[in-house]
Amino acid sequence: MKATRILYLLLITALFSCDPGKKVATGTSDDGIIEVQFLQMNDVYEISPSLSDNTGGLARVATIRKQLLAKNPNTFTVLAGDFISPSVIGTLKHEGKRIRGKQMVDVLNTLGLNWVVFGNHEFDYDDLADLQARLDESTFTWFAANARLKGDTWTQQFFKNRNGGTEICPDNEVFTVYDADGTSLNIGVFGVLINTGRKPWVAYSDYFDAAKKNYADLKSRADVVVALTHLDAAEDKKLSAILPGIPLLMGGHDHDNQIHKVGQATIAKADANAKTVYVHTLRYNKNTKTATVKSELRRVNASIPDDPETAAVVAKWEQIKNESLASSGFDPAKVVTKLSEPLDCREAVVRHTQCKAGELITAAMMSVAKTKPDCAILNSGSIRVDDILSGTMTELDVVRMLPFGGGITEVEMRGALLRKTLDAGLRNKTNGGYLQLHNISRDETAGRWMVAGKALDDAKNYRVVLPDFLLTGNEQNMDFLKASADADGKSSNPDILIITKADPKDKNDLRNDVRRAFIGYLRGK
Repeated sequence: MKATRILYLLLITALFSCDPGKKVATGTSDDGIIEVQFLQMNDVYEISPSLSDNTGGLARVATIRKQLLAKNPNTFTVLAGDFISPSVIGTLKHEGKRIRGKQMVDVLNTLGLNWVVFGNHEFDYDDLADLQARLDESTFTWFAANARLKGDTWTQQFFKNRNGGTEICPDNEVFTVYDADGTSLNIGVFGVLINTGRKPWVAYSDYFDAAKKNYADLKSRADVVVALTHLDAAEDKKLSAILPGIPLLMGGHDHDNQIHKVGQATIAKADANAKTVYVHTLRYNKNTKTATVKSELRRVNASIPDDPETAAVVAKWEQIKNESLASSGFDPAKVVTKLSEPLDCREAVVRHTQCKAGELITAAMMSVAKTKPDCAILNSGSIRVDDILSGTMTELDVVRMLPFGGGITEVEMRGALLRKTLDAGLRNKTNGGYLQLHNISRDETAGRWMVAGKALDDAKNYRVVLPDFLLTGNEQNMDFLKASADADGKSSNPDILIITKADPKDKNDLRNDVRRAFIGYLRGK
């Protein structure tokens, strides 16, 4: 197996590149104990350190990886889903094409990533060709035990195009490693993911069922099995309880570092954007057939030097970003406003509560509307910077906040549909479908929604301004909002009476891009 050969060569190189004044131990016997390390990232959208606190940066992670490999050649670097989208760079054009994660794959290839599991954001782009291009460009292994590529009458595993043929993205795989005294270990790994990345060319099966099936398969071939998951923490805990024989689940989807114990098993997630990484040391005793896991959370900050090779690739893409932003009419360094207080855009805030960032963006949406709307709603997943902004706010900061951009739509909808939307937004708390609201409040004592200070009336029609995206019906638990308009603005959704959009050819209509509306609003304050 390719992975076995590579790790064996690494071991031999390590053994014979020692200080020539020292003798390499020979004749040592297999003691049956072996240690394997895993360097874990998850939910990484940025290749460079955060502008606000200088944390993160994939060139620094590459340095950590090399340090770990120098001590133990049996080191795997893994990413537990969500990386090709979203990001500022991914939304831009280079050489006539949308970048759409090409920069991430390029940097991660250089870094030396071994394994990923698909995350829901790997399915952000409507065009399958974008994802296929990223698969083909990658040198690492993708796992997706419960996701399949779907056609009209068939499903199959995702794949990479290789030398005129195809290389399957496996449900699971077994890797064999050796240590210096000859102990060998067969490590089984599988990956499962959440099923919210809905596209017509993706089919999902139940991730619990897929995990059970793959664990059973691997146990017949591997000494120990680990899992890569892109699920929320509650589902990871359920999975661990179902499969207690898995000593380590390396997860994503949640963006704040956390570690949980379920029985003897460890479930771990690092902070998004590689602000932290986990280093797991799995020690396996083949004599007793037992595994122990020691996990260390490491901060990725300026104390860690950049790996030069990875830093060069990062710098290349940063230059492309700046040039592309300029050609799109954004000046990355141009000041938008000076913040009187920090603007907390962390997902732990924007996906859990009404916040200042949501208040400002929805106010900006209201300010550019033409139909005198009653209220505004914004899915908090639109806010992607996952950072605290302070001091001078630039146009780059706005693009970082709202990398998807997208238009602003005005609709007239029935009160019953508005109530259903608000209820769904409340249930989406902790997820991107949690709604930021303008001119809407919740009377918790009476258990009712208020619009402009008055109780929401199911029989009344309301003028609402919202992102174009919500009318695709693709937001979590909001498929009922799906609507399109005919030439007269009449809606295909019976509960949405009128849809008003900007003329896409009118560059002066700020409704065509929420980022421009936001910049204009902040400059006018």
